[in-house]
Amino acid sequence: MKTPTILMVTFLVALMICGPVAAADVTVDKTVTKTGTDTANVVLTVNGPSSTTTNGADVVFSIDSSGSMSWEDPNDLRKTASKNFVDKMDPTKDQAGVVNWASSVKESQALTNDFSLVKTTIDAGVASGGTDFSVGLGEANKLLDASTIPLNSKNIIFLSDGAASYPTAEVNDAKTKGYKVYTIGLGSGVQPTVLQQMATETGGKYFFAADASALDPIFDEIYQQIKQTVTDVLVTDILPSYISLVGNPTPVPDSTVTNPDGTTTLKWNVGSLSSGQKWTASFNIRSSQSGVLATNAAGSGVSYNGTDGQTHFIPFPTPTVSFGATNVSAAGTIGMQTTAIPIFGLIFAILMVLGGALVAKRE
Repeated sequence: MKTPTILMVTFLVALMICGPVAAADVTVDKTVTKTGTDTANVVLTVNGPSSTTTNGADVVFSIDSSGSMSWEDPNDLRKTASKNFVDKMDPTKDQAGVVNWASSVKESQALTNDFSLVKTTIDAGVASGGTDFSVGLGEANKLLDASTIPLNSKNIIFLSDGAASYPTAEVNDAKTKGYKVYTIGLGSGVQPTVLQQMATETGGKYFFAADASALDPIFDEIYQQIKQTVTDVLVTDILPSYISLVGNPTPVPDSTVTNPDGTTTLKWNVGSLSSGQKWTASFNIRSSQSGVLATNAAGSGVSYNGTDGQTHFIPFPTPTVSFGATNVSAAGTIGMQTTAIPIFGLIFAILMVLGGALVAKRE
């Protein structure tokens, strides 16, 4: 095998062993840098989703303002949850709109990044009148039709506490245009079958809130799905029995456990990571053994709930370190330099001996 081929194979193997590991939502990496004969520095990295780092989101809040809301949500918690969602949005790339509806449209706010206008319109909704799903969804579709940012994802949060006929034409319109409808049924009077079908047909999701106090967590979950946020991120690094910590990691793990087999398990509860966010941890280690050794054991990696609603686990790569070996100095001397004999002096001495032997042979 020719030298360039050997180098290429070596590079590919190294990339497979030590390079970052990716999944649909996140990328994880572990790098280890030797700092002494038996010590090294470890850096763990977890990157949040990258699919929406450039594009924003258009979100229309289609809120049922029929008369029954006066007793299903007397404290206007639906408005509070909607405004909390708006506060998380990015005015540099996101837009929001509002439809307050009952049997007809009451207030309608076009898509805008002036979120103070959006929150004012949310607050304007007063409970009165009947319930017509086609009114609320039809107006929401019109607002998304007028979006000035074509690359933004298009989303509708459709909240109702009542029952109404399935809005076939409006659902088909949203589905054809790629508008996702996230439906929320509030209270015991909702018609879950209709709301579920509205969400399923458009690629959204249906949520049920037994009472208004459950709305804020639901809106938060919808935000996470729209903004490509992964949740329940748990980072685990298991150190082999011959590896010990030197000082405290940064940040400090939520738990550090010494296992019966001598390994040490470090865990960080990271929580959630949104698009473009990065989490890192750094710590120093020492090895009690010499040789080319792995710096983590099986089970090291990152678990999280993905944007697809499923639980995932990505293992860390397993970097190796040559512990116990003498470091090569910046001057480029070899191992026998410990005798304090420079390499050129050694070579000169060998040549002198060989020269003397040749002279003696001639004589």
